[in-house]
Amino acid sequence: MSEKLRRQALRILAEGPLTLKELAERMEIKEKKAFEILRFLFESGEIDCYKDPDNKRRYRLSRQLETSVEHS
Repeated sequence: MSEKLRRQALRILAEGPLTLKELAERMEIKEKKAFEILRFLFESGEIDCYKDPDNKRRYRLSRQLETSVEHS
C-alpha cells in the first residue's frame, strides 16, 4: 500500500468522519483497498472508529493526530 494513498485518506478524513464506502468513493478506489488503508491507519493509531446513531461504523482522525494537525 502506498504512502500516497495513506496520506490522501488522512487528508480526506481531516474534513470529517466517513464510512468505509464513503471514503472509497471519495478516493475512487475499491472498498477492499480502502479497508486495507483504514486498517493500517487504525492499527498505527492515526485514526479512530466509532458507530454513529444509525449503527454505521465511521472513521475519523485520532484525537492525537487532530491536535497535531490543528497546531501545525
